[in-house]
Amino acid sequence: MSEGSLSNENRSWRDYIKKEQLPQDYQLIAEVIGLDNTIKLAKEMSKVYIYLVSPDTLFLPAKKQYILDRYAQAGPDRPFNHRLIALETGLSIRTVYDIIADKKEELKQTKLFDDNGDD
Repeated sequence: MSEGSLSNENRSWRDYIKKEQLPQDYQLIAEVIGLDNTIKLAKEMSKVYIYLVSPDTLFLPAKKQYILDRYAQAGPDRPFNHRLIALETGLSIRTVYDIIADKKEELKQTKLFDDNGDD
């Protein structure tokens, strides 16, 4: 047997899948995660509708918590830099300020509610 036929005998049908033969949506996925992972995804998630929300929406809760944690850790030795945090998170400086202001307002409202509940 020739070298070529030996290698063909050891090949799986998956080895014959070419990215350009896939539907366009699958081609896009393969560009991002690779053909092997696209095949795995198709196999494991077949017949499941998946809607991928914007990363801005998907990761916003984590970014908010990160900002609030960094703000809580700030002090004289470690000043809070709104611009740097905005660059790190990909959010606008205004959004960073708003997240902190919203949390301060929430804490203020909670304290008012707690103070009024003690009577």
